[in-house]
Amino acid sequence: MNKAEIILLDGGTGTELRERGVEVPCHRTSIWSARAVYEAPEEVVAVHREYIDAGARVVTACNYAVTPTLLAREGMADRVEELTLLAVKLARRAANESGENVRVAASLPPLDTSYRADLVASDEELRDEYGRLAKLLAPRADVLLCETLSLGREAVAAAEAALSFGDEVWLSWTLQGNRLGVLSGGETLEEAFEAAAHLPVHAHLVNCCGADLITDAVPRLRELSGGPVGGYANASNSLPGIFDPLDPETAPSEPLGPAAYADAVMRWVSAGATLVGGCCHTSPAHIAEVRSRLSI
Repeated sequence: MNKAEIILLDGGTGTELRERGVEVPCHRTSIWSARAVYEAPEEVVAVHREYIDAGARVVTACNYAVTPTLLAREGMADRVEELTLLAVKLARRAANESGENVRVAASLPPLDTSYRADLVASDEELRDEYGRLAKLLAPRADVLLCETLSLGREAVAAAEAALSFGDEVWLSWTLQGNRLGVLSGGETLEEAFEAAAHLPVHAHLVNCCGADLITDAVPRLRELSGGPVGGYANASNSLPGIFDPLDPETAPSEPLGPAAYADAVMRWVSAGATLVGGCCHTSPAHIAEVRSRLSI
């Protein structure tokens, strides 16, 4: 693998903001990192900038939790457009101020609670809401990132909407818990890929799960896809043990510091990944260590 071909993504935003003392409420019952967009915009810019300084050349706007369903928890469903545009504006500002050649991605996330395949809306609702978000984001972002998706049909709806409006679309599933190659909704990665195989997305990834699960997933994606593949994991490895399928975060895990995380990323690169970064609980230090290993 030519390291010059590898694109380094940023790391976790919501968890990093929380580490810095910004109020980031529970993602299961409230609005997660969406609160920081309007309460702590300068901190959001600062986190983006630190990831860029660490070597990231794609930063994802802090719009992951800016969906109608999630904002409605706090009586803010009418602020979807306002906060979506603000999140992208903050990421673009950080990119521009850095002086580096940095692209801005924007998220098309789960519309309801992450990892809860049982809460995924009907196909019609998915099409309507993803279409609304993609139309807002596409003129302002360089990449539309359909991410942390737990069902094949959810991924199809998000990617179809993104492709209707965006020039570059990445599709990323989550493999929660400790089951190799299995989405939180129970489908295998191969089954989910097949459901979306007709869509001309520009990259396939796996994210927001144990680094070891991505180590297993990258060769699978490489076998399935003729285009770029990659992943961005949580700063942990999964451990054996029983967990609640409706609450996969109860699965046992062990934390990974920057060096151990970079070890995992290098295994992904050896297996053919060209898009790598971090998700929850990764930090600028994790990304800086990956950049050092890649010498980019």
